[in-house]
Amino acid sequence: MEDNMAIRSFHAIEKTKRRAETPPAYKNGRSITVRDAIPGGGTMSERRTYYGMWAKAPTPIPLSACERIIDTDVLVVGAGMSGMFCAYSAAEQGSRVTVLEKSGSYSGRGFNIGVVNSNLMAERGIFNDADEIVREWIKRCGNRCDETIVRRFAEKSPEAMNWLLEIVTRPEYALRPELNGCVYRGETYREVYGTHIFFDGPISRQGKFGGMNDVLETLYRESLKNGAEFLFHTPMLQLLQEEDGRVTGAVAKDSEGRFVAVRATAGVVLATGDIGGNGEMCEELAPIANRCAVKLCWQNGGSNGDGHRAAIWAGAQIEDPPFPTMIHPQANRHASFCFLFVRQDGSRFMNEDSYLQGRSLGIIKTGEKYVWSVFDSDWRTKVPATLPYGGGLYWGQDFPLGRREEYSVEQEQVTIDWGIRSGVTVVADTPEALAEKMGVDQKGFAATFRRYNEMCRAGRDAEFGKRPELLIPLDKPPYYARKIGAALLAVVGGLRVDADMRVLREAGGKPIPGLYAVGNASGGRYGVDYPMLLPGNSIGFALTFGYLVGRRLADLSRGSGS
Repeated sequence: MEDNMAIRSFHAIEKTKRRAETPPAYKNGRSITVRDAIPGGGTMSERRTYYGMWAKAPTPIPLSACERIIDTDVLVVGAGMSGMFCAYSAAEQGSRVTVLEKSGSYSGRGFNIGVVNSNLMAERGIFNDADEIVREWIKRCGNRCDETIVRRFAEKSPEAMNWLLEIVTRPEYALRPELNGCVYRGETYREVYGTHIFFDGPISRQGKFGGMNDVLETLYRESLKNGAEFLFHTPMLQLLQEEDGRVTGAVAKDSEGRFVAVRATAGVVLATGDIGGNGEMCEELAPIANRCAVKLCWQNGGSNGDGHRAAIWAGAQIEDPPFPTMIHPQANRHASFCFLFVRQDGSRFMNEDSYLQGRSLGIIKTGEKYVWSVFDSDWRTKVPATLPYGGGLYWGQDFPLGRREEYSVEQEQVTIDWGIRSGVTVVADTPEALAEKMGVDQKGFAATFRRYNEMCRAGRDAEFGKRPELLIPLDKPPYYARKIGAALLAVVGGLRVDADMRVLREAGGKPIPGLYAVGNASGGRYGVDYPMLLPGNSIGFALTFGYLVGRRLADLSRGSGS
């Protein structure tokens, strides 16, 4: 019987069968696929028939091939942000928790956790209307997000953040939570306060960069105290699944190449991250991800869609592609500001007054990996003057709200000096000389530069409609140009889930018993693009639903949940 407790490959067999039985379609005399033939790409099942090898299920691994079998209540696959939140949430409630992680440690990305409200926000006199947040969120997502998931986040993220704040501020950890004051203030891309940042944690006190690793180190220590078991260097290979479809665990491979099976009585949580490191999956599900200048946060074999694939092999449904992406203009890790952007031929290509995702998409649409952001030597006055009308990440600066001045000239000067040394910032006394150093068309750039200043002095952007408040002439040499490019942080689309993060079947859309997905393995949060209404909301979702799923599975393991 135990040999039969392996991943069922029926789903993959049926896909292969359909591929073989489906006759070719024709258009203009040439054979095409169903994806080409059907307007909009046909049904999800028809499109999946033609996905690449990543969608093909491997041969099931029987339990008899496993040298070690572990029985637990809750299996969490992945020790990133959402996985660590989920693991501790369940462990502190008394559940036996096992965590599979392919790398050698937990992994903390980023710096910001965005939630709708919290005790810290209340102490600072800040309150967001959850209904208003949800309405605006849905609008910015083109009505393609799952409203039930977004509303659950808006309603429950305060509870999750307050839970986290209590943990990390305990005397033995003593993290210092603050609110990030860096938001876009213009009405079109308005951002709200709610982004939590953390300082002075156990990693920072070692002289290393803390950020989210300070938070995760705290959760890791607390999870160990509560009996959680972490299996590092142990990637999941497949899910264990009963004949009725229930997911009961997973098969992994340890650092010595031995198969390990983990059987979970309450549930399996896929916290495996996104697909950004898998070029083939990106090309089929999120092609714009492969057009970015760089991909961040997927080093060491992470973010390869391991959880997405395992769930699909088990009969799961994915949200409709193309998946949304999180892209920031930080390929060279310096601010782009909002003055003049030019491409290789020296021409302007967008309204520079945009939020960071919009700036990134504008760059990608040029077809070039990098463009240039131009400013002048009066930047110390001109950049701060723009912040009341725009700002936000990679325009302004991160800063603890109410704890320091919004803009540090000294901090920016350090970045400029670094850019000049590394060759990604150039300086010259004339537009023509600047163009030569940038490597762009000199005549084209000089004409663009002159035309831009004329429009600034006239107070009207006749090309792209930039607001008059931001039409600031570049008239004080020497002039500067920064090379900026779009960087992929994550593909934030994934498995179709309900508001309890239960993974849904492709056939019928009902939950697959025993299977959950959190973080960037889950879908439904965005639909089109990553909205910056609440900066740091991706980790905010990871926190909220990691916490909620951990609690749910703890209840199930005690027999008190449903």
